[in-house]
Amino acid sequence: MSVPILPLSFPTLPDPLPGELHWSANVISAHNIISEAYHHATRLLRQEDGDALRLRIHSKRIFRRIIPILEALEPKVDNPGWISKSAHVLAGVMAQLETCAFAADGT
Repeated sequence: MSVPILPLSFPTLPDPLPGELHWSANVISAHNIISEAYHHATRLLRQEDGDALRLRIHSKRIFRRIIPILEALEPKVDNPGWISKSAHVLAGVMAQLETCAFAADGT
């Protein structure tokens, strides 16, 4: 089984909606929170001595806190392609965190 290669960074926001010059501060802030969590998780995955508990904490944090933020962005961004890509990226990093946690446990 091959491990999917994760993007180096979380997907950037698409262009603003027609008639808008830029994204609202709330959308930008939400995107920054998601991006930072993704960056932190991928940095943790690159460490050679991953601690199983730490890996699982990050996976649960993405599931419980970051995914709901992405869900809240969905109607504001109104771009199903971007939402889908972003959700797949988050699911991929969660899966790799869990896989590495199992490996660190020796299971």
